[in-house]
Amino acid sequence: MPDWLPLPDGVESAGAFLALGSLSAMLFSMTKAGFGGSAGLLAVPLMIFACGGDVLLAAGILLPILIAADYVAVASWLGKWNARAVGMLLPGTVVGVAAGWAVLRLLGRIEGVEGGRELTNAWLKLGVGALALGFVGLQAARSLRGRPLAFRPVFWQGTVAGTTAGFTSTLAHAAGPIVGMYMLPQQMPKGQFVASTAVYFWFANQVKLVPYYAEDMINFDTLGAGLVLLPAIAAGAVLGIYLHRKVGQRPFTGIVYTLLALAGAGLVYHGVKALWLL
Repeated sequence: MPDWLPLPDGVESAGAFLALGSLSAMLFSMTKAGFGGSAGLLAVPLMIFACGGDVLLAAGILLPILIAADYVAVASWLGKWNARAVGMLLPGTVVGVAAGWAVLRLLGRIEGVEGGRELTNAWLKLGVGALALGFVGLQAARSLRGRPLAFRPVFWQGTVAGTTAGFTSTLAHAAGPIVGMYMLPQQMPKGQFVASTAVYFWFANQVKLVPYYAEDMINFDTLGAGLVLLPAIAAGAVLGIYLHRKVGQRPFTGIVYTLLALAGAGLVYHGVKALWLL
């Protein structure tokens, strides 16, 4: 590995990290700036591969990248979000992040249990993927019966969604399908949907800084690795805004649902594969 690259010891190949890590950062930034949350799930496995399969290292590198992309996205869609829809998620998100922190701390204290961390990640990916696929299937069935009425969540529904999103986001940056399941049925205009998703993840990722710093998942090594990927974040933001403006309302919704289904299928596949090999 070149000495001038500030990469953590867990990164086995500088070339693989630069290629896969840049693609991961670009995809996250692109989806935040123009296509909403669920497509970003496709970037998580890329970063894990870039880090040689180290899930916690990948998560630690990703969080500052996500926050940088969040600031770009929020600035791009300033004031255009649905305050009611986002606000209902926030209390539950804090609870979910705290629960995820408890699991991270528990995993950090488990010694002598082979595959314990991998088992948790596998079940988490399987559960989130199944929820995503189930949601897409439900929406497809509803569309065959005519245009569904817009969903107007009440407080308990937002709290449940926020808690689940905060928990899965803390453990695996995997809250995209859950936030999509909450936001998409409300049938917001596409700009409001993207803005609402962006400001929600801005909040959630700021809260996640607390457990990540406490568990030493963010340090000088991971911050240095993130700095290497900053150009990819800027490029992804520009591309995301451009594509958003070029895609109409109906194609946009179709693209988001398609990417949500792909992300869900990918998570189920990786979860089942990991459980099979444990």
